[in-house]
Amino acid sequence: MYFDAHCHLHEFNEEEIRSFKDYIIVAVSDDLESSIKTIKLAENYSNVLPCVGVHPWSIDEAPVSCLKDIEKLIALYEVRGIGEVGLDRKFVPQTFSKQLKFFEKFIRLSVDYGLPMNIHAPDAWRDVYELLIRHDVEKAVIHWYTGPLDLLEELTAKGYYISINPAVEIQKKHMRIAAKVNLRCMLVESDGPYEYRGVRLTPKLIPRLLKVLAKAKGVKYEELSSTIALNFKRLFKI
Repeated sequence: MYFDAHCHLHEFNEEEIRSFKDYIIVAVSDDLESSIKTIKLAENYSNVLPCVGVHPWSIDEAPVSCLKDIEKLIALYEVRGIGEVGLDRKFVPQTFSKQLKFFEKFIRLSVDYGLPMNIHAPDAWRDVYELLIRHDVEKAVIHWYTGPLDLLEELTAKGYYISINPAVEIQKKHMRIAAKVNLRCMLVESDGPYEYRGVRLTPKLIPRLLKVLAKAKGVKYEELSSTIALNFKRLFKI
């Protein structure tokens, strides 16, 4: 089995989803509607771990009332995480104040329900870190991290995980993170079906990603794969 710590599974068609049977997939959501879809996918596919939330890019159109609806989903269903949630100063800075309100609510849900957070934070890496620390969030994965190396050390010292993406082969700043992060804090993700520089990301790129990372880290493929699997199982309790 392979382990994908961050995938927008609801955006794939049924045929593709069935083809991912050899992958344990943490399926993240973008809004209330996709959160419901993700939960239904988890009911139909045993290899899917559902996360609910509102993506920072979706917050402009999201009513505040949807936060109560998402909490109801957490209370009623076997939700395994909160995501994709976070802050974004890079792509949607105009909604940052509203992002903060939503993110602080999701932090409270993480603490109250003991659920790991699956976090998006371009150019808001430290904002996110300081909020996690302030509210004593124990479990989080920072997806596709490309932030400062000194903050990387602070994040991992607190036990937070960093997920590495197949884009690492063509994005130098992400490779710099992959080379630096401690293996005990590393996860891998697809972020599928996002397209990055002409590459459509899917879980099926993860076997190649593991080989690339083993080479970059100077460790055997088996060691890296085993460690990442243990990290994943520890975080998501499987």
